[in-house]
Amino acid sequence: MTRPRGPATLFPVNVWPPFVDAMVLVLAVFVLLSLVAFAAQRQLARRVDQGDKDLATLRDEKARIERRLRALAAGGSIEVEEGKVILQGEVLFSSGSDELRSQGHAFLNRLGTALAPLLAAEPDQMVLVGGHTDDRMVRTDGRFASNWELSAARALSVTRVLIAAGVPPTRVVAAGFGAEHPRAANDGDESRRKNRRIEVLLVPIRSVASR
Repeated sequence: MTRPRGPATLFPVNVWPPFVDAMVLVLAVFVLLSLVAFAAQRQLARRVDQGDKDLATLRDEKARIERRLRALAAGGSIEVEEGKVILQGEVLFSSGSDELRSQGHAFLNRLGTALAPLLAAEPDQMVLVGGHTDDRMVRTDGRFASNWELSAARALSVTRVLIAAGVPPTRVVAAGFGAEHPRAANDGDESRRKNRRIEVLLVPIRSVASR
């Protein structure tokens, strides 16, 4: 005699263990992603904090160097602006010339003597000598084809004196900027006078040279 069949079984196998395993796996992945995101957030926060500290250090360094440069200008014969020692061109050179006047040579010799110990105290800094002109075309004996070439030659003349006065050759670099970076608008004699200048500033060695 055949026994009657009962109601059909909905799930012929037990699906709960695989389902639970899948849920556990999803939860584990979620936790792992959360931990990775938390670690990345903490790392980013540390980088931001370190960046703030580095910025504060750079500001302190700049302020310290500027104080030392201002000490060089105590006699009032030079000007310090935003960490740059500014020397007016007329004090150092005749018009259209890269040959130093005698008083300009003597002054640069004193400046170099003062810069040498400053560099010794700032081993990560070097001197950048920048030559600048106004916007008027240079009038020379044909030696210089442009204001840019004149400004570069003047920067080299200053650099040679600083080296002779004790600034290490490995700690100084010369650059000519021509009329491209004026201090004032070239709209009169006084503003043009301000733009004819030599700037001496300390910059990080890593910004201009490899060590």
